[in-house]
Amino acid sequence: MDARAPFGKRRWAAAGVAAVALALLVAALFRAPAPALSHSPGATPIVILAAPDTLLKDETALHDPAPLFLPTEWNSRPEVRLGEPGGSFAAYPAEFHFDADALRIPLPNDVPARPADALTGNPPGNMLLGIGRTDDRVPILASRGAFLEIVAAGTGAPVFSSPLAGASPPQAAFWRPLEFTAAVDAAGLVGPLVLSVGSDVEAVDAYFGRYLVQTFQVGKRLAPGFYRIRVGP
Repeated sequence: MDARAPFGKRRWAAAGVAAVALALLVAALFRAPAPALSHSPGATPIVILAAPDTLLKDETALHDPAPLFLPTEWNSRPEVRLGEPGGSFAAYPAEFHFDADALRIPLPNDVPARPADALTGNPPGNMLLGIGRTDDRVPILASRGAFLEIVAAGTGAPVFSSPLAGASPPQAAFWRPLEFTAAVDAAGLVGPLVLSVGSDVEAVDAYFGRYLVQTFQVGKRLAPGFYRIRVGP
């Protein structure tokens, strides 16, 4: 028997043990990475707020991101159930006969022969009273022959205005407002009035030309200066 046989087996056993140890060492150096935690990109963390008082609770409700179309305690109410048709009169018994004396309908003693005669006993009165209107008396305005207005020729500032109650121009169908130009000094009018705008009626123009100078005496009422004298109906 060969004496080297046991020594060769031991050498191969030691080599196998060394190979296994080396494989375990290499496997320990190369580890698989730990799996990462998955996070959804659209996920939103849920935050629960505690409302210690009523004011904070109301403020939290205003910042609630929930859609407004979802039912809440503010926009939803329990359904109201309606009764069956005719159920409101179920407590009243049906009556099929009425006594004429028990109706007690007030009827007039004398029935008018015509429907129009019924209005004489109770006239309707003013029909406008029902809509808040009353009968207002319109005062009668004082009659006047014309209206006089005098302004400064340079500035247009009003100097004098008054109705001419005593004027009585010729009875013409229509006459437009007329205008005179006047120059006044310390002694009164400087020359006659100059007609600058006529009334389309020569008789009316001539009448007011005389009336303002002779009757109204416009030269004595004005301070020295240049004026435009307007007369309208």
